[in-house]
Amino acid sequence: MPACTCAGGTPTKLSSTTGIGSGSCGHKKTDGNPNFFSLACGGLYVGGAAVAVPLPFAVPDMGTSISNVSCAGTALTLSGTTPAQAGGNRCAGGSNQNNSCTTNADCPGGTCSFLQCTNAGCLFGPPLPLPNAAHLNAATSTCVINTVSANGAGTGDCSTGVITDFNLPLGSTIFLAGDLLPNRCIGGTTPGAGCGGSTCSTGTSACPGGGTCTNDTGRCTDNGAPCCSDGDCGVTGSCETGACVGGTNDGKGCITTADCPGTGAKCRTFIQPCPICEPTTNTCSGGPNDGLACTPVSTPTDGDFPTSHQCPPPTSLNIGTLAIAFVLNTATVTKTAIDNADQVNIFCGFCRNATSNAFARKCNGSPSGATCSTDTTCAPNKCLPVPCNPANGNADCTAATPFNSCGQSTSGAFTANDIARTIVETGVAVGPIVTGGPAQPQTLVSIFCIPPSFSPAVDSAANLPGPGAVALQGTTQLQ
Repeated sequence: MPACTCAGGTPTKLSSTTGIGSGSCGHKKTDGNPNFFSLACGGLYVGGAAVAVPLPFAVPDMGTSISNVSCAGTALTLSGTTPAQAGGNRCAGGSNQNNSCTTNADCPGGTCSFLQCTNAGCLFGPPLPLPNAAHLNAATSTCVINTVSANGAGTGDCSTGVITDFNLPLGSTIFLAGDLLPNRCIGGTTPGAGCGGSTCSTGTSACPGGGTCTNDTGRCTDNGAPCCSDGDCGVTGSCETGACVGGTNDGKGCITTADCPGTGAKCRTFIQPCPICEPTTNTCSGGPNDGLACTPVSTPTDGDFPTSHQCPPPTSLNIGTLAIAFVLNTATVTKTAIDNADQVNIFCGFCRNATSNAFARKCNGSPSGATCSTDTTCAPNKCLPVPCNPANGNADCTAATPFNSCGQSTSGAFTANDIARTIVETGVAVGPIVTGGPAQPQTLVSIFCIPPSFSPAVDSAANLPGPGAVALQGTTQLQ
């Protein structure tokens, strides 16, 4: 093999860290409109055209993933790292909470969270809150924990900064959490901590150290008053789970930033579907580790951040794990929909019943649908890959109704403004990347398919199964 010629010497590891996204990193096309919908950098998009949750979701920053590197000339071969190779692991729960670890044995009574490695079993990014800010829909907000399901692998080039097809399949575990912190302390010795019970209250009470327990559920759109329902607002107002920060509607209820006119104004959510690692006290608020020490990972850019794997959601809220074929590139990535007999503009095919729009489960009991590309691949009219054994408990697989149509929940992607034919995400590579040198700007993009969760609330809100797309804007560094 040719010797490595990367500037700065032969690298052994590549580190990529997400930042706070800004600007546009992609768009969608219809059959007659080449650019009808912009895709934001740092934004996560999900679902078909009937998605009911406001998009995009914000991707947390400060998520670092480290890969092993071998080098020939300027060509890089990337492979997954073990927890020991990547480091950065911390205990979650038990007597060694929030301290460093390498294996679960280092965390008596808890687990070792593998935060930066890229082999199977490692975590990918901080806990991901997906708040549903649509009117009266906070209860269908979810917290997602992404875990690498197979060792990462890909290629790159140190002279250009290009990363090509870094394959990092994920298992996305979904927690149907709603809002974990309807009331929170302001000031005192426990700022940001949950208070006043688990139900919304428009009143206030005392918090330790002279703090005030304040409604953290909603604000009225007409006067900005704390609210739990529309009845708490005036005749012209509604109770929304966000409040404008800045602009002419500062402090008033909002659903999206479009409700907050003014330069730099934004809509800040009150929904915390993931427990918060309070940056002022470095303790968990919400979840089974409430009150325990933690290290904030993401920047507190919104009301649902920062999160930390030392602050997990309650296990009782787990509704299953979805298999995501996650492949990252710094190039431009496109996905074009296909047409089948029962449905057109299909980005992600799963075996379904065309009449009821019910989807077949896989026969192994996973909460993932049976994938397909054409109607004929869904034969023999029920589940893939083989006929199911009733002993496995999959009611959908043993039902008399055939699942012989290949499609997604609703045609298109991400918006009802039009029915998308093509999704485009544009990555960015900046080279050369110098071994041991400063971090370089990078945008990694991916377009993927999201299976059904088989939770009616989640699948209806996110319009699943359907496509997903993300642009991870941040930096990369060779070591």
